[in-house]
Amino acid sequence: MKKVATYALLTVYLIVTLFPFLWIVTTSFKPDAEVLTPTFFGRFTPVWDNYRALFSNPRFIARLANSFVISLAAVAITVPIGSLAGYAFARFPLRNKDNWFFMILTTRMAPPVAFGVPFYLLMVRGNLIDRHIGLIAIYVFMSLAFCIWLTRGFFEEIPLEIEESARVDGCSRFTSFLRITLPLASGGIVTTAILIFIVTWNEFFFASILTRNTAATYTVHLTTYFGSRRIEWGQLSAASTVVGAIPIVFAVLARKYLVRGFSLGAVKQTK
Repeated sequence: MKKVATYALLTVYLIVTLFPFLWIVTTSFKPDAEVLTPTFFGRFTPVWDNYRALFSNPRFIARLANSFVISLAAVAITVPIGSLAGYAFARFPLRNKDNWFFMILTTRMAPPVAFGVPFYLLMVRGNLIDRHIGLIAIYVFMSLAFCIWLTRGFFEEIPLEIEESARVDGCSRFTSFLRITLPLASGGIVTTAILIFIVTWNEFFFASILTRNTAATYTVHLTTYFGSRRIEWGQLSAASTVVGAIPIVFAVLARKYLVRGFSLGAVKQTK
């Protein structure tokens, strides 16, 4: 009975979780006349009009490309810096280490809206409004504490004796980090990179106030489907399906590293 109840609860959870995705996908294939009709596949004839209109829109393509460039650049900058900082916090006997670590984490404790005005004034002063590098810098700042926090935990789960053995064999600290520690923590680092990519990919607040047209991301573009007299539900659903599938594809391709990253340190040896 316990197993039946567990599977029943999991089934209900999956239905509640996946129903919005199913609704969006089916709506993206509906003609305009049936877009608000609560029907699913098999009850209507799917059409590709919404996707044709979506991919024939150069603004959507440009802003989707902006999201790719900005998100990948933020990950490429954040993960190396955050991994090195996480390794330093995990291994080095730094003075007031816990205080420094807490100070870094405080950058994630305040809501993003609290940084809106100072970041906007900073971008205006630096002439970085509606420029890719400005939004990348903001995302790096907002993701760095998260990256340091995660990677520190991953590095702490790797036994220190492995590095000490490599150093006895002639490796320097940096060489042992590159050849020994980094490969062992690769699952956790890839997991961190994917999570940062998803967060920056879906970010809307800073993209909406710091971009206009040139560096606008797809999240800003989605608001153009909401008009004063009409909401283009079909194209909005098609765009949401496309941009929502991209992080899922990334996660599926890296699922081996995700499993290793989430399970790193789950099994500990007992002495």
